[in-house]
Amino acid sequence: MEKIIEVKELKKRFRTHEHVEKGNLLAKLMRRSYYKTALDGINFTVNQGDIVALLGRNGSGKSTLIKIMTGILHPDAGTVRVMGLDPWENRIGIASQIGVVLGAHGQLYWNLPALDTFNFMRAIYKIPEKEYRKRLKHLVDILDLKTVYKRPVRTLSLGEQMKCNFVASVLHMPKIVFLDEPTIGVDIPSKTALRSMILTMRKEYKTTFIITTHLVEDITMAEKVILINNGKMAFDGPRMKLEHLFGDKRMIDLELRNSDGIRFKDYGKVIEHTGNFVKLEVNGKILKSARFINLLSSDNVIDYKIYEPGLNFVLSKLYKKIEKK
Repeated sequence: MEKIIEVKELKKRFRTHEHVEKGNLLAKLMRRSYYKTALDGINFTVNQGDIVALLGRNGSGKSTLIKIMTGILHPDAGTVRVMGLDPWENRIGIASQIGVVLGAHGQLYWNLPALDTFNFMRAIYKIPEKEYRKRLKHLVDILDLKTVYKRPVRTLSLGEQMKCNFVASVLHMPKIVFLDEPTIGVDIPSKTALRSMILTMRKEYKTTFIITTHLVEDITMAEKVILINNGKMAFDGPRMKLEHLFGDKRMIDLELRNSDGIRFKDYGKVIEHTGNFVKLEVNGKILKSARFINLLSSDNVIDYKIYEPGLNFVLSKLYKKIEKK
């Protein structure tokens, strides 16, 4: 598939300051200057039509990376190619081919209806009137904005604002859309509508999406996951590989009549043991073992549930593993 983004050995650091806590009053009034590394040797590629989840804790470098890929920031070292172009040297040319939603930093005019911003975007991107009307109707229908987009932005809920920001960013049908935590603080119906729109655009127009998020529901849309920790690459690969990073694991919930005398650690890791309720993390192979089958089929078991751990569990373990390094 065609590579639409290529990042090689990308580095970026910022000069910052901190107050001196020790010494006399004069020393405490002084500020010490130092450099903070935001990105340190980042490498990855993105293919056209990919939905990529860009993960990492707060301050890991995700937003800095997006700002470099969109041409807002200049890196200290390394190369970035977006659709074959250097984003900071060709910012105007790239701007017409990308869409950006930077979290709560919207592009709507507070005291005007969102429709005025949409009309403004039509003029900026020189979208033909007939095509603009067709696109706007399509987006408004899918995102359920019929009673919303003609009202002043200040009267809209956060979810309604986020959906309108999304429309303003994709009206020109960009090849790449960068979404920095697009569903943070947004109600469930709005989140569902935004995710539906992302999947629709990817299917119909092969739009590439780069999404920074902390929400598992957003991550499950992605085929590819990039995880950054303290400015360094911690993971780059398919989401399915991430989900099985720690092997074939299963979670088991057991409700027993009596849990006394049972050595649960012989089956796996005990996550929780409260009264006669037990949660275990086990290797998938143990499900076929005779001793485990005997345990589940005994009269002592009132009920049980076996399920895969899920992304929350995997990401939690991965972060803990990174911290130990």
